Amino acid sequence: MDAGTIVFAGVITSAIGAIFYNTLPMYLGAAQDHRALGNEQIGLIGTLFFLGYTLCSSSAFFWVRKTDWRIVSYSAIAVAAFGLLVAGGSSSYAGLLAGVFVAGCGFAGIYAVGTTLLSDTSNPARWYGAKITAEAAIGVVLLVVLPAVVLPRWGFVGLSAALIVAMVLLAPSIILMPPRGARGTSEEEQAHGLGDRQSVWFALIACALFMCGQTAIWGFVERMGAGAGFNPTLVGTLLAVSLTFAVAGSLLAAWLGDRYGCLKPLIIAHLVFFLGLAALTRGHVFEAYALGACLVMFSVGLGISYAVSTIAELDPDGRFVVLSVPAIGVGIMFGPGIAGFLAKGGSYAPVLAFGFFTLLISLLAFKYAERHGRHIAGLTEKRETS
Repeated sequence: MDAGTIVFAGVITSAIGAIFYNTLPMYLGAAQDHRALGNEQIGLIGTLFFLGYTLCSSSAFFWVRKTDWRIVSYSAIAVAAFGLLVAGGSSSYAGLLAGVFVAGCGFAGIYAVGTTLLSDTSNPARWYGAKITAEAAIGVVLLVVLPAVVLPRWGFVGLSAALIVAMVLLAPSIILMPPRGARGTSEEEQAHGLGDRQSVWFALIACALFMCGQTAIWGFVERMGAGAGFNPTLVGTLLAVSLTFAVAGSLLAAWLGDRYGCLKPLIIAHLVFFLGLAALTRGHVFEAYALGACLVMFSVGLGISYAVSTIAELDPDGRFVVLSVPAIGVGIMFGPGIAGFLAKGGSYAPVLAFGFFTLLISLLAFKYAERHGRHIAGLTEKRETS
């Protein structure tokens, strides 16, 4: 599973599955501008997408180790493309929501396969960092090209079509992946592991909270800039620049790998996020707004790599790591919806407060999961030695 072609396929497959999330602010902004929607309505778009995403990825716990990954990935791309076409072409708000729900199901299937594949490598932290780098790098390209080329000429429908084209261009890499993985197949693996199920569930909850707080901010950072009166082109450029900071965070994770474990980098990621929130409290000043957006995205790139790696490390039999995908989906599903509700009065201060408290709880849950897992692993070692 450490073969270069297999790792490459896992990284690119994950990047395909993350295309919508990494263009979420632009998608929501375009939907609002072209369809005359309110903050609560665009927040619900994100929520419906990740409702489909979460339902589909949750089911992967039962099928991801039993099905042909290549067939699943190509089928999921077709489902995602169909959903985007329905969302982009529908003249009604209900049709838009139905389309993004279907697209969420498709993107989840793709992302579940990529995440599971990389968990079977000998150094998941390194390759999760690489996949976040690829995801963010592709997002940077899309956030630069689409507002400048696609949106002015073809509008919201053109944006949906462009996302489909991006998926199709990346899809050939899927043929390089194996039909199945290397873990979760033997009785011995299903009976032993570094951690226990309680630790895994706490890590999954922490991952969901981490993404909930992050997405509440990321989903509305474009609206924060618009509300402050900044030039739309300048804000779009900043979004692309902020994604390069996500790339920097994930590159750092890829370089560090498991050298310092998972907990220390996670603590750093949370602290960087808190600094970003502090800067965004002065979001009426462009320099502070830009700094805050960039720090938040750096923390995502660094933190999510180690969040999923923590789950993989504590996973007793190789099946639970795929639940990191619906955990991420749950966080992202609730993040935009809650943020939209909190911002309905026009102030984004409640959104920033929500992000702070959510990640504070996330950090405490990660610390408990990691330490409890190590404690259980130590007890298991002693029993086996005796």
